[in-house]
Amino acid sequence: MGLKYIMATHWQNHWDNLSNNETYFTKNMLRQGMTPDKIKEGIYTIFIKKNKETKKAEKAWEGKVYDFKDEGNRIRFKVEIDKKIPLLPRYSDYSEGWYIESTEEEIFLQSINYPPFLYLLNATNDWNEFERHTYSLLKLLGIHQIHKYEKQRGTPDGFFRFGNLAVIYDTTLEGTFEKSKETQINNFCSQLKTGTLTSLNRTIDISRCNKQIWIITRGTPRTIKRIDDIIVKEVPVSEIVKVYSERIEQPMDETELENKLRNICET
Repeated sequence: MGLKYIMATHWQNHWDNLSNNETYFTKNMLRQGMTPDKIKEGIYTIFIKKNKETKKAEKAWEGKVYDFKDEGNRIRFKVEIDKKIPLLPRYSDYSEGWYIESTEEEIFLQSINYPPFLYLLNATNDWNEFERHTYSLLKLLGIHQIHKYEKQRGTPDGFFRFGNLAVIYDTTLEGTFEKSKETQINNFCSQLKTGTLTSLNRTIDISRCNKQIWIITRGTPRTIKRIDDIIVKEVPVSEIVKVYSERIEQPMDETELENKLRNICET
C-alpha cells in the first residue's frame, strides 16, 4: 500500500518560497494517525496553503519532504516541490497539520474523475497544447456555447456565453503578461462593449450580459482591473478545475454554475 503525506498551513512563504527550502512542524500538528515513527524520507507529499483569515485552502503543490531533524517539540525538514496541482475541494476541509493517507483511494478517484489532459495542463510548456486543453476543460464544465477563434495575432483564443455571463478568454504561459497583453486586453474590452460577438458568421447578442475578460494562466487568481463595467481577471486553470471538481462532487444546476463562473477569482 502506498502512502502520502498532506501538509497544510497558513504560514507565510509556504510552500513555494521557503528560505533554504526548510521549515518545521511542531509535534502537536501531527494529525489522524500521523506519528513520529511514520516519518520517512522521500514520501510523496501534497502541500496545502490556507488563507490565514478565512481558513480556506487556496493553493496546492506536490513534491516530497526529506532531511528530518527531531528537535524535541518540533520536527524540522526540507521541502522539494515538483509542481503546482489543482486544488481538490476536499482539501478545503483539512485543518492545519501533517496527515498521512493511503494513495490507493486518491489514485482511484483521480482516474475516475480526471481526464488525462487535466494533468497535462499543469505540466505542458507548449502554449498550443495549453490553449487546446483549456478549451476542452471549459467544454467539460458544461459550457457548450463556446467559440474558438482561428489564431491570428492580437485575437483572443475564444469566447463563450453561459446564461447571462459573456467571457472573452485568452491563455498564456507567461508569468508576467500585463504589459505584453495590454493592447490585446483593451481590444477585447472594445469587442465586448459592442454588445455582440461573432464567430463563423454567427452573431451572439451579449448586450445584457455580465461581461468579463479572462486571461487563463497557471498563476495566481486576481482581478487585474476594471474597465467601465467589464472585469479583467487572471484565472488560473486550477480555479476552473476546482469548479469542475465541485460540480462532480455535489449537485450544481446551471444557475449555480453561472454564479460560480461569474464570481471566479473574486473574494
